Amino acid sequence: MAVTDSDVVDGIAYDNETLIMEIYDHLDFEGQFEFDHLAILQDKINKYLWFIDCKQYADMYPDKEFNEYLINIHFLHELTENCKKYIDVSNEKLSLSNVKIVPFLSRIKQDT
Repeated sequence: MAVTDSDVVDGIAYDNETLIMEIYDHLDFEGQFEFDHLAILQDKINKYLWFIDCKQYADMYPDKEFNEYLINIHFLHELTENCKKYIDVSNEKLSLSNVKIVPFLSRIKQDT
């Protein structure tokens, strides 16, 4: 499961009335790939929003009601300014829907 597999929710759980979903993003932002990367990420996030809107989570948690939705994105590579702006703008628009996107830098440093 990864950001490039847009039809799959990478991870899902809940904490009280918050549904928590995970995206694992292994792609880099180097050079001209940045635009493509952001488009891939946007597609994945849109699928998660559809998952929320259609209450697809009810298949897994039929007796749960959720008031908040959290999408954690675990990035392997450092975020660019454009990616940070994209997440900020998305969070502004999603705040009325009680959805929040939270980026994490998950890079594991290796000693050489």
